[in-house]
Amino acid sequence: MKPLLVLKDKDIFPNAIPKEDIIYKFRLAVKIIVVDPGGKVALVGTKYRLLPGGGVEEGEKIIEAVKRECREEVGCNIEIDKEIAFTEEYRAQIARHQQTHFFLTHLVGNKGVPETTQENEQGIEVDWYKLDDAIVLLEKEVVEIPHESYNACFNARTHFAVLKELKNLGITYNLEARLTGTPNLGHIFN
Repeated sequence: MKPLLVLKDKDIFPNAIPKEDIIYKFRLAVKIIVVDPGGKVALVGTKYRLLPGGGVEEGEKIIEAVKRECREEVGCNIEIDKEIAFTEEYRAQIARHQQTHFFLTHLVGNKGVPETTQENEQGIEVDWYKLDDAIVLLEKEVVEIPHESYNACFNARTHFAVLKELKNLGITYNLEARLTGTPNLGHIFN
């Protein structure tokens, strides 16, 4: 699989002065597209909304990280359906090469609240959006997030690209059919 998107500072910050001889530290991250039974997608944040997720911890399997991050940031359990894409980001200001893997998942059980104190103290909220509305919101955030919010500038672009790819791929499984084993009853993203 090739990366869906490769981003560098110059792609986001056209006036950035290129840095020479950067030694990038690698970071593996996961982002989660959590779909509820109504076909809505979870976005999290304070002022801006992004897909939940974060870094894979030392010694942690990527699938374990997906489930942990979802419990921490969304407060729910999930079942992983498939990996949709991955992106490569070269964040020169912080000397980080980040590879982010995006997973399509569905909610198992009830919606909850973020599990970690950090998320609760920061006032992170979880909101649920129709896929088209989430795409429109992220497209707006690509433009509106100030450059001072360095990491969010990268995240908004990659999250927007992946949700558009999800829609373009026509991934339209039906959650009820999947859970009950009944024939296809329609599309989850209408």
